[in-house]
Amino acid sequence: MTRVTTLVILLLLALSALPAVFGETLYKWVDDQGNVHYSDKPQPGATKLHLPKATTYTAPIVAVPGQPAPYSSQPASAAYSRFEIASPAPDQTFWNVQNVTVTLAIQPGLQSGDTITITVDDKSQGPGTATTVTFDNLDRGTHTVQAALQQAGGGTVTAKPVTFYIQRAVKK
Repeated sequence: MTRVTTLVILLLLALSALPAVFGETLYKWVDDQGNVHYSDKPQPGATKLHLPKATTYTAPIVAVPGQPAPYSSQPASAAYSRFEIASPAPDQTFWNVQNVTVTLAIQPGLQSGDTITITVDDKSQGPGTATTVTFDNLDRGTHTVQAALQQAGGGTVTAKPVTFYIQRAVKK
């Protein structure tokens, strides 16, 4: 088969898939030689196929370097210019560990009367004043760490969640 013939066949297959992409009605029939055909136009002896809408994905908004990422349940008060998860880093992978230490970056330091709750998956530590917490006995897989700062005046500031991974080597 020549390269041109292969390209033509691939193009025809792609064009026949367009109705499926747009969730339209598709018709299927078999000709006298036993070849299966698909079309968006009805043909004699064709079976009508209803295809679901295509699954779509909307990418998350990415922060632009040099601009603060507005991620808090309420605007951060003037008391804090920075409240974020310093470690683990986003998408960091830990190998052969069960314990992970979470560290927060707060500027200026934690104000009197304010408390912090740090959560990894369904395990929480706090409310308290610790900005570094170790979570023990974590299984391999994907984990999400979150942090919330409860201000004495009633406001809440949340850090952008961080996803990290734990991998374990397999002995052969």
